Amino acid sequence: MGQEKGIWRMKIGSQEEMEALGAKIAACLRPGDCVFLMGDLGVGKSVLARSIGQALGVQEPMPSPSFGLLLPHAGCVQVNHFDLYRLEDYSEFVAAGLEEALLDEKAVSLVEWPEILAGEAPSTRLEVRIAYAGAPDAREVSIRCLGMEGRDCANFGD
Repeated sequence: MGQEKGIWRMKIGSQEEMEALGAKIAACLRPGDCVFLMGDLGVGKSVLARSIGQALGVQEPMPSPSFGLLLPHAGCVQVNHFDLYRLEDYSEFVAAGLEEALLDEKAVSLVEWPEILAGEAPSTRLEVRIAYAGAPDAREVSIRCLGMEGRDCANFGD
């Protein structure tokens, strides 16, 4: 666990620890921010998205938006939960009318499978990579903060 070249790395041993990390991430977010959630299928991206949403005041269930691409949720701030797994490229993202929701300055956007955004990604964002780490619930997580200078984003591993 620690910070290296602007990237926080940590080991997560349980779903409860992943949920606690979600609360820490939510604490540094502001309306207009974006969180990219990356990793293999089933690694815990949706678990982390739900815990961030709950920490932002979302009371309703937050299923993965796999087939709808975007599920908006009301909380202390609007939470736009994207799942871009089924999209091939950025042009499909734009054609689906999702760009406005991603750039909504009044919402926090949680984006699973954001790789298709590539060079079009918002400049202010957190990039969270989750990887399997041996044991069934063990994960390795890395977090990179972009455009969030001066925020309390340095306590992810504490």
